[in-house]
Amino acid sequence: MKMTKIAAMLPFLMAGAVSAAAQDPFYSISEVVTAANIGSANYGPWALSISGDGTEIASLAVKSDWYHYFHMSPSAMDLAHRFRYENGCTALLSSTTCKNYLETSNWAATWFSDLSSNVDQTFNVTSSAVTAESAGIVTKYGSDTSAITSAGYMSFASHSREAVATLPSTTTYLSLVNGTGYAFASAYDIVPVGSNYLVVGTAGAQKATAYSYCYNGNSEIQTYSSYCPGYETQAAFWLVGSTGTLGVSTLSASHNTSTSTSYPYTASAMGAAKVGSEYIAVGYSATVGYGVGSTSSLPKNVAAFWNLGDGSLSTTPTTSLVFANDSDNPGTNSDYTIDNSWAVGVNSNGYIAGNRTYRAKESRNYPTKMFIAKYSSSSGAISSTTTPITTSGVNSEAAAVNNNDQVVGWTDERSVTSQPVYGSVSRLQEAFLYNIGTGNRYAINDLICGLDSASAKSCVQNDKYYYIEYANGITDDGAIVASARRFDNYTDWSTLSNGTNVVVKLTKNYAFSSGDVPSTYVVSNQLPVFDYGASSSSGGGSFGIFGLLAMVGAAVVGQYRRFVKKGS
Repeated sequence: MKMTKIAAMLPFLMAGAVSAAAQDPFYSISEVVTAANIGSANYGPWALSISGDGTEIASLAVKSDWYHYFHMSPSAMDLAHRFRYENGCTALLSSTTCKNYLETSNWAATWFSDLSSNVDQTFNVTSSAVTAESAGIVTKYGSDTSAITSAGYMSFASHSREAVATLPSTTTYLSLVNGTGYAFASAYDIVPVGSNYLVVGTAGAQKATAYSYCYNGNSEIQTYSSYCPGYETQAAFWLVGSTGTLGVSTLSASHNTSTSTSYPYTASAMGAAKVGSEYIAVGYSATVGYGVGSTSSLPKNVAAFWNLGDGSLSTTPTTSLVFANDSDNPGTNSDYTIDNSWAVGVNSNGYIAGNRTYRAKESRNYPTKMFIAKYSSSSGAISSTTTPITTSGVNSEAAAVNNNDQVVGWTDERSVTSQPVYGSVSRLQEAFLYNIGTGNRYAINDLICGLDSASAKSCVQNDKYYYIEYANGITDDGAIVASARRFDNYTDWSTLSNGTNVVVKLTKNYAFSSGDVPSTYVVSNQLPVFDYGASSSSGGGSFGIFGLLAMVGAAVVGQYRRFVKKGS
């Protein structure tokens, strides 16, 4: 083309560029809780749950940092779930690292001391109030869009717990089980059953040996944490009337508690939904198995479900396993690869989201991997199971599933999935949105940037930069509650420096396409400090020595991480 023609067309090309329409980010960010709201807690806040109508959000703050020691996400801190801390630290991380986590002020040793003293450890945080666990913790809001309900627990003296719930008709917590019944109980989900409500969770009685070890105040928590919570628990189910009257209360039988041990067996229902004409609860049950780096038989947890029929709890719930084969579950065969598994939620279509931890090493890691299973109401059984994020050695954890078959959770930041990690270098986590129907997964950080009128990327919201690390809840219309870090400028964001913990609500500005985010609204927003040698694809890429050195520096400034476990 002649230059004169190009010159003649230039005004039209320029006009087209100038008139290009700006584009809002797919998700707009609203801060609902900040670090200024955590009161006497020292760490947090972190997202827990969002109500079905999107108006109420539960978040968590804690007095002591024990999540580093037990290499878990901070929002996972709940004494009832033994699989989170049975292995302690030194079985998985270097002794030097574990010693630092143990002895640092307000870290692991402080937690164990305060636990023995029955001091409040955990706090629910909203934008207006901080509530200690002795006054009640909301573990989850109900997904019902027509009424706000919640499930949770209260902690009492002598290390007991009471499962509680709130209904539309109640202004205070409703007691589901008191200390004269099952001394330790927690509720984790609530769903309507006609004019009544079904609440699911865990309950159990004290196991003398485990109880004495768990609460002995000894700083050697590597040895004694595996005895917590000091109670034998089973999946628990309560039927509550609309006025708050407690009706049926029942426990299920655990899957397998055949081996005699001083450790406690634990089981719990974590989520429930109506699937067809049946009510299905999911969670985990108890079994025997081998620990990481151990040949001794220990209690383990295995993903389970319970068919509750019409929800009336007229018959005792029977425990069934999500994975049918022994080799897919914790077991007495030391060659099996799974260490623990648990389900976190089920939706009205029968899809179950959960996680499995591995004791077989993959790419210098003993990973946790998300799974999806499908319950068939026609057969009353699991019809399929998949592990959507299967890259070798990569961590992924599902936290919630909605009725549109969308899952949220977190996975390793896309460029730190394969570097060697021995004891002190952590893998940063990154929140994801996953569509079960298509198998497409999105880094939520890629859904918070818009385009300006010149089609340039614009990632500033509320005059701040955000890194979305853990997504914990999603409503049916796609609103997400997540833990994030907020930064004042691009430089701080790009190096993860001077960040502030915030809990955010993500509200979509555009419609999903069959559960997928239209490609136009996926705007790459990867941290540059972690981008050395990384590929452009999500969830993979190589990692050079410069990237490793950069990450070591960046790891120091973060308040929280999920730690990669060392090789044995």
